[in-house]
Amino acid sequence: MEINPVLVEIVTFGVVFLPYLFLSLFLNRGTIPQENVEARNLPPLIKFIWKPLHFFSESMESVTAMISPETIKTVKNRLIVANIRMSMEQMVAAGLMLGISFSTISVLFVLFFTTNGVILILTFLITLAMGLFYPFTTVDHLATKRQHMIMRSLPFAIDLIGSAMRAGVDFTAAVRYYVSTENEKNPLAMEFGIMLRQLELGKTRIQAMEEMAARVQTDGFSAFSAALTHGFDVGASIVETMKIQSAEMRRERFNIAERKAARAASAMIFPIAVFIMPAMFVIIGVPIYIQVAGSGLGGLMQ
Repeated sequence: MEINPVLVEIVTFGVVFLPYLFLSLFLNRGTIPQENVEARNLPPLIKFIWKPLHFFSESMESVTAMISPETIKTVKNRLIVANIRMSMEQMVAAGLMLGISFSTISVLFVLFFTTNGVILILTFLITLAMGLFYPFTTVDHLATKRQHMIMRSLPFAIDLIGSAMRAGVDFTAAVRYYVSTENEKNPLAMEFGIMLRQLELGKTRIQAMEEMAARVQTDGFSAFSAALTHGFDVGASIVETMKIQSAEMRRERFNIAERKAARAASAMIFPIAVFIMPAMFVIIGVPIYIQVAGSGLGGLMQ
């Protein structure tokens, strides 16, 4: 296949000159401390473009103003749950940058195979949408994953903290013991660590627990936090409260597992009908057809 020299020049310009121009405009405007980037807990792809994104987001206020307040509130809540330190302007800038990058690279790649205008436009629109929505879908996925990890670790944490309290230590010391025994990447241990730092700064246990529930944003943890704050408020036994909450959470997890197991039969209908049944028909029917076609009935079938 003969390559159009004009196409080669366009691709060379797009691949070499445009990235150089982009980097020279943004990367030379200043530097960001590396520890600041690491503390933001950014997704890998967004971390890769963080330096130009940091400066590009400064002009995103007008674009962000066109987004509905409900959407902005939802995105900010998901950022809090995912423990990702980004502003709404940075999210919008990341979507625009990734959308332009994905669409440009995809169109240049498709140009090597075809110059059909419809295919190029569809490629541009699809990859542009993928890049625009990538930061928001990624943050939502990470937030949901983090919530699941927290709720999965919570029953064990309650048991350990309760056991430490039954051994004679107070609630704060028991939480500090749990944090010290867990991996620093455990999201529940991270949230308890934030709560401990807030207690050291002078906040009450009730305030710290309420703010922790606001960061986690799950019904199960909100119920646990409400039970603890009520126990702190009325002076009830925190050990018994945590014991009851641990049993309730395990019962809820068992009920969820039962509901998922009950839905397994209906969920298997589609893969059985699409993948297993046709294969069974082929395995059973092909030998029968071969025997019938090779016998005297073959002529009648034709």
